[in-house]
Order: sequence, then C-alpha cells, then structure tokens
Amino acid sequence: MKLIENWKLTLIGAWSVRLIALACLISAVPVFVSLVSPGLLGIDPIVFAALAVFVNALAIPARLIAQAGLSDMLREFRADDSGAVSRRSVGVLGTGGVALAAAVIFIGQWEGLRTSAYQDVVGVWTVCYGETKGVKPGDSHTKAECDQMLAQEIGRYEAALDRCLTADVPVGMKIALVSWTYNVGAGAACRSALVRKANAGDLVGACHELPRWNRAGGRVWRGLTNRRLSERNMCLEAIARAA
Repeated sequence: MKLIENWKLTLIGAWSVRLIALACLISAVPVFVSLVSPGLLGIDPIVFAALAVFVNALAIPARLIAQAGLSDMLREFRADDSGAVSRRSVGVLGTGGVALAAAVIFIGQWEGLRTSAYQDVVGVWTVCYGETKGVKPGDSHTKAECDQMLAQEIGRYEAALDRCLTADVPVGMKIALVSWTYNVGAGAACRSALVRKANAGDLVGACHELPRWNRAGGRVWRGLTNRRLSERNMCLEAIARAA
C-alpha cells in the first residue's frame, strides 16, 4: 500500500479532505462533552446540557458532509485510470487538472522561481521559471502568473514529446519524461535511446536512462544529477503502481 503520487497536493487542497477532517473534529466534541462531568468543568448543568445538545446537533450535518465527501472521493478514485499502462497518456498534462498541477510543482522546484526579470549567465532577460520570450527589464509577475506560464510551457513540451513517444506510459512517468524534455529539449529527447526503449516496451529501461543526462557543457553538474535521479524515481514508482 503506497501514498498516491500527489498526496501533499490532495491533502492540502482537496475540499473533500477538509470537510472530512472538520466532520471528524465536530463529531469528536460531543463524545468528549458527554463523558465529562459538569462539576469537573465548573459549568452549570443546564448550560452543559444545552452545549451538549448544540454540539450533537452540529454532528448531524457534519456526518452528512463527511459521507458525501468520502463518497465523492471514492467515486473519483474508482473512475481514475490515469495510472494504467493500458491507456496511452497523450496530452494528459496539457488538459489540466491534478496531473498538470503535479507537473508544475515537480518541474518548478527544479527550474527555480524568480518573479522579477533578471539576466541569466549569458545576458538573456529571464523571469519566473526560466521564461525568456518577450521578457524585458523591469518585468515582474506573481507566483500564480509564473505557474500559469510554466503550465503552458509544459503543455507545449508534452505535445512535442508525444510526437515521438508512442508507448503507453503511466501519468507519473509522463511527468518525469516531460520534466526531462523541458530541461534537455524536445529534439534531443526524441532522438534519445530513452524514447527508443520506451517505444519498444522497455519502460523500466527507459527510466534508467535518465541519470545519463546529467551533463551540460561537457561536465557533470550536481544539480542535474539530483534532478535526473528524482525523475528516475518518479518514473519507476509510477510503473510499479501501475503494474
């Protein structure tokens, strides 16, 4: 039994999780109140009784909310076949949703975020997660705007990768490969042994190709090594979950 790939995003952002947690909290209060003597709390018995009735009444809608949220969550879980290898994940990130959000978080952490325009090492004006198109001195963006720019770029890189990647791959592997493609370029990705192995059905072998792409300018970079290992881990974990 393993955590889902985007468990942090789901735990923090899903309303069903928030409602279930709130319902559990509210449902626990009347149990505590009913087990404690009014005398020990220094509360008038009538006030105590009114409080107990009120909290128990709140537990009724809380119970209904919890059931509805859990039902919706289970229904989505049963309907979600995004981890299946039997269905090719063409354009799955470009369509938005949780998969794209997970890709933005994963790729964004490696690209690094700077909300004000700056000149990179070769003097090109850059902003957000390495965006250079149309960037001018003095440009500034919010994190949300930068995330949107990255999401659009991810969609374009995924589309470019899909033109040569014909294999059926689970979504987690797709995110790892798009992250790699975003970093090395679609041309290099499509000419690689990695894509050839994936198209031949050797998905595990394709994942193990990722650490080989840790050089820039003819030398090994620690940051690239760490990124490739992280991509490989995501790639292999996705295949294991889909098996």
